[in-house]
Amino acid sequence: MAQGNSSAAIGARRRGAQTAPTGIEGLDFILDGGLPEGQPTLLRGGPGAGKTAIALTFFCHGLEQGEPSVLATFDESPAALTRHAEALGFPLAEHLAAGRGRILDMRPDRSELVSGEEIELTALLARIGHALDALGAKRLVVDAIDGMDESFAPGSSLRAELTRVFDWIRERDATTLITSGEHSGFSERFGLEDYIADCVILLRQEMCDRRMTRLLRILKRRGGSHGTNEFPFLLDGEGVFLAPITGTRLEAYPSAERHRTGVAGLDAMLGGGGPYRGSAVMISGQSGTGKTSFAATFAGAACEAGDRVLYLSFEEATDELLRNQRSVGVDLAPHIESGRLVLEPLLAVELGWEEHLLRVMRAVKEKLPAVVILDPASAMSDRQKDRQGKEMLLRLFYMLKREGVTVVATELLPDYSDGFSTMDVSSIVDVWIKLRRDERDGKLRRLLNVVKARGLPTSDRIQEYYLSSDGVHVVNTADTGDGS
Repeated sequence: MAQGNSSAAIGARRRGAQTAPTGIEGLDFILDGGLPEGQPTLLRGGPGAGKTAIALTFFCHGLEQGEPSVLATFDESPAALTRHAEALGFPLAEHLAAGRGRILDMRPDRSELVSGEEIELTALLARIGHALDALGAKRLVVDAIDGMDESFAPGSSLRAELTRVFDWIRERDATTLITSGEHSGFSERFGLEDYIADCVILLRQEMCDRRMTRLLRILKRRGGSHGTNEFPFLLDGEGVFLAPITGTRLEAYPSAERHRTGVAGLDAMLGGGGPYRGSAVMISGQSGTGKTSFAATFAGAACEAGDRVLYLSFEEATDELLRNQRSVGVDLAPHIESGRLVLEPLLAVELGWEEHLLRVMRAVKEKLPAVVILDPASAMSDRQKDRQGKEMLLRLFYMLKREGVTVVATELLPDYSDGFSTMDVSSIVDVWIKLRRDERDGKLRRLLNVVKARGLPTSDRIQEYYLSSDGVHVVNTADTGDGS
């Protein structure tokens, strides 16, 4: 979703080189279609980086597309790989039973080796070649080539033996994904693979504030273009998900349709119809100003208009949010039951900032909402010691706008901020509504004003509003509305 184009469409655009989709849309996007056909691609990373998961996805995607595939394993057993694939959501056992694919156990059996005897590389390649021929397969996975080291002839040049393997793959015209681990002294002994392979993908783990993020980078790709940045990706029970968030372009498809906010007085202050579809709306205010009530009212109005809404709550559990909003006349439960509203509570401090972004984008891709509520978005950026959280929100807003999704984000303004935003995302926001408390003469008043609203005739008045058992109400809306 975040890429704006499917892998098939990307591949169709390419004219100079043929590609094989990996089954990971984001990876195909930054590879400009997929892995180079008929050539070896090296996937390198340390333990836990995601090599086997990506390799299994490539293998199983071929099977699901009716493409016979072979996997040669020098590391884990076929049974273990089958379990891993099933955990990622692929019915690999069914494909293997139907004869669509084959897993070759290439691990040496030490009990059958005579002292001083070596496994000959020619025999290994012949076995793989026989499996390819038997199935008519052109898709091959080798996991992991560093386990093939024992098959090289004693005293032979490592570069010569690796070149032999890679040349054999090219002669077979097999689109091959080869995994390799990281070792001490890797660059001296195994790093030659990077020079011999036609495409090299690097994986690594990064720790920030005790939170781990998996990252992917295309080191090289002969004969084709590729993304040059380092991209975060998710690896969990739903599989591998990658969105090239550092490769987004500034583009959007503006709509003339409007969203009602559910607060009649606020709609009047926004020119009578609410914000445009596909716009970014930010509601800023101190604690107790009713930011969540405005967001929940907006969500309810969108559901009543027939739109699907994804509500991400970073501070309140589902039942807690539903109970609290019923106290101001907003009942979201029927919309959840109808399927119009998907409410997902997330703990902001649990995940890294890039993983938050990816999870939001995956949810958007799966749920296809017209509106996304981030409440409060500031929970994802306040804990950052640098600009990473703010950059993440900017990218998220850009990506949602590019997909035509309306995003409503609430921001908690600290009491010491004197009403100034600390998120630094106002440049991307289309509609900015600021709420504040006014305490005087022993009475608390709540005030609202529209700081900006692109393309809309807005009120420049500061209006009072209140929360009651029947909703949010803006006072004296007759005095607002035409920009006077």
